[in-house]
Amino acid sequence: MFDFLNVRKLYKPSFVKLEACSACNLRCKECYMRKNEKNPNIIKPGYLKAKDFESFLIKNPFVKQIELSDNGEIFLNPELGAIIRCATFHNVSLTCDNGCNFNRVSDDILRDMVIFGSFKFIRFSIDGASPETYSKYRVGGDFNKVIENIKKLNAYKKEYNSEAPLMVWQYIIMESNCDIEEIRKAKRLAFELNMQILFKKDYCGFIPENKKEIFDETGISYDNDNLFNDVEEKPYCCIGNIMCPQINYDGKFLFCCFKFLYEPLFDLNVFELGLEKVLRDKRVKTLRKLLMGKIKPTKEMYKQYPCLYCDEYKKMIKHNRFVKESDLKY
Repeated sequence: MFDFLNVRKLYKPSFVKLEACSACNLRCKECYMRKNEKNPNIIKPGYLKAKDFESFLIKNPFVKQIELSDNGEIFLNPELGAIIRCATFHNVSLTCDNGCNFNRVSDDILRDMVIFGSFKFIRFSIDGASPETYSKYRVGGDFNKVIENIKKLNAYKKEYNSEAPLMVWQYIIMESNCDIEEIRKAKRLAFELNMQILFKKDYCGFIPENKKEIFDETGISYDNDNLFNDVEEKPYCCIGNIMCPQINYDGKFLFCCFKFLYEPLFDLNVFELGLEKVLRDKRVKTLRKLLMGKIKPTKEMYKQYPCLYCDEYKKMIKHNRFVKESDLKY
């Protein structure tokens, strides 16, 4: 196993998260971006430029997979088509695993996602199985338009005999959509659309009264205080950030996909410095050691490392569940 913390040779991640667009066309009720939009330090709406994307791939040929979604809606990026074509040319796979609302997407992009082959996976955030239920949370969204766009994408996949991109319907169980018939309707519709469906708990902590029925229908248990579906003894989400660093659309090194304030982590820019130099930075290595429990934070560190105030890090300390070397796969 390769220990990128203690040896001179640098760990070069084959998978990174590079946000395609931080703007969004919806106003979802619990969206942290919307709740903090008056904060002067919040990430401003913007999008990844195709020229920056190509330059990044040329300078970092070890990167083979890129997650494009984080704080915004990737399909609002006017240069997404060029990004898809560039990824194909450089043999890089693209995913939208964090999710999209898919309300606005052009036919050209739908076709490009299929014919160029680089776009491998997409997760749709659809919290409801009807326009009435869907719009209660996804404010400003059009359920029928989303389903229409998915059907168009399926039509292109059929026309070009392609299995990609694989599609998953994400359904967060909330007060507005926890009716068991609504859940069953979503499962039937997902099957008709040739999609997998993934049910998730509401990260705000909602617990439905019909939790037994929901368990029978979805397999999600509310008999523990874990907000995530996976209740095994695994590290918290920081393992993903250690393996797959988060980069903003303008190259600012955010490190974490939960970070939505614009203060760049240690004022590092991947586009300007290069990913290897950023990952060699002493402060980045120290942060990784903190998240792996190799060192304990000092008072001075709390001034330098915003991650130490994160609820996820607090959980790691409370339950002594740090990222371990055996959890990391290189």
